[in-house]
Amino acid sequence: MGEQPEASRHLWFKALIWIFTAPRKSFVIIREHHPWAAGLALGISLGLLAALLTTAWFGAMASIGDFSEIPYGIVSLFFAAIPLVVVFEAVVLRLLAAALKGRASIEQCLSLALHVGLISAVGFVVRSALRTAQVDGLLGFQRNVMNREAGSGFDALGLVADIAPGAMLDLMISSFVFVWSFLLLGLGAAAVFRLSRPAGFAIAAINWAAGKVLEIGLAGLMVAAATASLP
Repeated sequence: MGEQPEASRHLWFKALIWIFTAPRKSFVIIREHHPWAAGLALGISLGLLAALLTTAWFGAMASIGDFSEIPYGIVSLFFAAIPLVVVFEAVVLRLLAAALKGRASIEQCLSLALHVGLISAVGFVVRSALRTAQVDGLLGFQRNVMNREAGSGFDALGLVADIAPGAMLDLMISSFVFVWSFLLLGLGAAAVFRLSRPAGFAIAAINWAAGKVLEIGLAGLMVAAATASLP
């Protein structure tokens, strides 16, 4: 008993590391100790980093004439919605676990949502960084368009060379992150809520569908905000 405090020390850190390297161990910590503060802090930090990279991308696009100014309001609105999405996911997980006769507390659901969400957060940072690094390709695309408008011909191979590699890489990263996150959530729901794996993946699928509905709603709000900000 005297070793228990020592054994439980830094479990929050282990849960963060193990969600990437040893998910089963992380799920045990989430189930038994449900740490969430560290996951929230890291998620916010990754979100801020992605916001800075996204703002840099908008700035680079403005320099080649695609945007008149950096839409700080829209970027801020998008990242301010992240806590809403996390709470929404935790509530959905709690309701689904209860419906399937699983044992779950809101703290466990919040912890699971935050830890699995780190996969998507890291993926978003990587994609934002790559997008920022692809400005030269966009400049090449712009030159292609201008040459076509000037009657100098359209370099289709040059366009593919400028745009396709970055677009394909972005798609591959996005797809990989989605599959990884989906599998983790399904396995995590089964382990944390003490359910069968089919039930866990059913929770993951329904949660994904509910998240898409929320995502569409938030996208509509951002479009409305962008439209309202136009002169």
